[in-house]
Amino acid sequence: MNTYEKTAQLISRRPGFLLAGLAALLLPLTLVFAVPDDPSADVQGSENEVRVVSWNIEWFPGREPGAPEPLQEQHRDDVREYLPDLEPDILLLQEIRDEEAAQFLVDSVPGLEMHVVTALRRPNPIFSQQLVVASRYPARGGYAEVFEDIYDDSEVEPYRGFAFAALETPQGGTLLVYSVHLKSNRGEDEVNIAIRESSAQQILDHIADMEEHYAEYGPIAVIVGGDFNVVLEREDMAHERTIDKFVEAGFHWTWEGVPFEDRVTWPASGWFGDANFDHILTRGLPERTARVMHKPEDELSDHRPVLLTVPVE
Repeated sequence: MNTYEKTAQLISRRPGFLLAGLAALLLPLTLVFAVPDDPSADVQGSENEVRVVSWNIEWFPGREPGAPEPLQEQHRDDVREYLPDLEPDILLLQEIRDEEAAQFLVDSVPGLEMHVVTALRRPNPIFSQQLVVASRYPARGGYAEVFEDIYDDSEVEPYRGFAFAALETPQGGTLLVYSVHLKSNRGEDEVNIAIRESSAQQILDHIADMEEHYAEYGPIAVIVGGDFNVVLEREDMAHERTIDKFVEAGFHWTWEGVPFEDRVTWPASGWFGDANFDHILTRGLPERTARVMHKPEDELSDHRPVLLTVPVE
């Protein structure tokens, strides 16, 4: 099976979606912006400023694999009530069960369109953890890719990867957007770190290809967000270079200068202490600081949403 055949199995195609070698061309979507009465208010972005939200919603729906239907239904209702309050212009989701669940979430935020939802294969379909990119922008293309290199010596079917969409900004440039979910911390630390570092390099290689592919459209900026699962605050894992790889490639780490206690996105649970698993990195955009959205603590997910408000030209 070649790379493109594998890719076709990893992506749910939307109407008008045509998978091609490097990217898929989409029919134009409707661009919707809601401009606040008070331009200084911390609400939905204007034409030149957008709100990027990244959120791992913990096995949505149900908060656990194979959750009974009553728990799934309660989780759906609770997230649908909360998600619109985040007012995302660009929404990056992780741990979503399937396309149906992804569409439910996107439909809960007026004006959003779903661009890409992965169809990554885990050992059992009930344990699916898909990635989503949705936005208010028209999309020039979309793509999904599995982290293949890390499985060269394994008989396990790959089931982690990234979702990507190339969005058209109001001024006509291109915003390359990635939703990612890197290797968890289950297993041996050094193996997990090596896998995450390899995945980071694969994403960077894809970004380089996309920058070349979309160069004809004018200025290009990049946003990479999601659950990186890095634990840099632990002394025995501080040598991990997953985030460093992006910084060395010219990316701005949006937690730069933020004290650890103010960027905890995964409150302590069981044997694992507080962690800053969730990150957003940008390149080609003004350097802004992300923030943790503390509501609703942990009743909707073990992860807290991350918000970045950034100008886009």
